[in-house]
Formats: sequence, structure tokens, C-alpha cells
Amino acid sequence: MEKEIEFLNNYYQKAVQLSKDFSITRNYEWTPLLILNELSVQVGHIYNIIYQSEAVNESNRVFSNLGDELSDIFLQLITLADSMNVDMYKIKELNCLKEDNWFAFPILFGQLNEAIMEKYGYRFNKPRKGFSTIDDFIENRILRLFDITYQIAEKYNLEIEREFFLMLNDAYTFLENFKV
Repeated sequence: MEKEIEFLNNYYQKAVQLSKDFSITRNYEWTPLLILNELSVQVGHIYNIIYQSEAVNESNRVFSNLGDELSDIFLQLITLADSMNVDMYKIKELNCLKEDNWFAFPILFGQLNEAIMEKYGYRFNKPRKGFSTIDDFIENRILRLFDITYQIAEKYNLEIEREFFLMLNDAYTFLENFKV
């Protein structure tokens, strides 16, 4: 967890600021449900890189930079956590999952999605054993997804802090197109 805490120390506020700065590109206020949708897009991108199948690839779109796509997932997880008042530093208290993170990721993501939909009244609430509130469950799933994303980066020997830094620079270069 030390590396993850260092990552948060270096990039949490920068990620939150980038999300705010992106408001100039949007016609709508981004709610947790919209952030969750963007997170879903980024999840698809990382699986596209790993799976590489003609059956699911989009024509004329190539996804090849796992570090950049994982950085986008970190950005969305931090943005989602910030929008829902989740303390990302509670990751220190998290017991790490030590299993194949590629299999755990979509399960946890689906659970997070379902819980957020419940929180906003789009699904019926379900009891979550071991969690006193839906917010506690959501927090746990965001933290677990952050942890697993970091594990994936390490599994592929990515310098994820460097990758995140590059993603931030690219994003701000892109935002220059919207300044008047």
C-alpha cells in the first residue's frame, strides 16, 4: 500500500483539479452516475488492450497504451471518490486482494455500479453483509478497484506515476483547444 499512498499523495489533488478543469468541455454537470459511465468506457479500453480480438475491436481505433488507459481509470476512480466524499486514504485499512486481478476487476466494477444505481434509486437496495451502509460498500469497492488497478500496473511493470503524469500533460494540452 505504500506505493499507492505515495501515488495518492502525488496525484490525488491533480486528478481532482483536472476533472474540474474539464468542465469547460462539458454541457452537463458530471454526477457520480456519469463518472461511473466514463469509468466503464475506460474499463473497456484496458480489456481491449489485453484481449485484442477482431470480434470486439472497433475499426480504425487502436488501444495499445495500457499505462495511459490505467491512468484514465485512476483519474475516474479518484473523481468518483471525490464526488461521493470517499476518503481514498482509507486504502491503508484495506486488506489487499491477492488473486488474478483481471478476473476480480469486472466483478468489483459491477458491484460498484449496482450499488451506485441503488444509492440513486435506479435499483432496489440489497443488504450488503459486513457493511452498515450503502456508502460503506461503495467506498470499499472504489478502494478495491484502485488497489487492483495498481496491481495490474505493477504486474505489467508500468511506471504508473510517470504514465499518470504523461496523461495529465496530454489532457491539459487537449484542454488548450477549449480556451478562448
